[in-house]
Amino acid sequence: MKRRVLVEYADACAGVRAVYDEALAVLGATNVPNWMKAMGMNEHVLRATWEKFRHVVLTGSVPPLLKQLILFVISVREGNRYCTAAHGFAALSMDETLSCEDLYSLARGAAYDGLPPAFQVAIELVTRAALEPAVVESEHFDFEARLRRAGFGETEVDELMAQADFGVMMNAITRIWEIPPDREFPPSAEQSAAAAAL
Repeated sequence: MKRRVLVEYADACAGVRAVYDEALAVLGATNVPNWMKAMGMNEHVLRATWEKFRHVVLTGSVPPLLKQLILFVISVREGNRYCTAAHGFAALSMDETLSCEDLYSLARGAAYDGLPPAFQVAIELVTRAALEPAVVESEHFDFEARLRRAGFGETEVDELMAQADFGVMMNAITRIWEIPPDREFPPSAEQSAAAAAL
């Protein structure tokens, strides 16, 4: 599919500008993210997606860092440059002890000592729910019980499942529309080695 046209603030209709303004205020940002600009031709789709992002990713009981780590891991495993960059930058801005290699290590399934054990359980389970839903359906998988044993309550389990849904949706949209990352994010060591070998 052809790369999606990004609708800049100056070129947007009044309804789209209103969503842009709201997002900039909530995010404390000065630039509209490219995923929003890609939806700038349709105020209704933009509004619906922004509302979902705001309520699923930015609010709730689950720690924001955990949400970003889950979305990062889903994005890396999906091979999505846009979402990998967006959630990688977000996670790094929330925890100065994390490095890019730490994030990629998590995406490979390795444990990271700096994270609570409950985070690692949630990252593993929610990523599998997003990318391998048939496995989660199995009666032997016991998805919800494992999250509860890790310390998550009913509301948090719902929020974690919403990360799986949102991650799959945004990875699909940004890939189909070939949305360019807002900022470049360093590739993993494996990706760099593979590129150098070509």
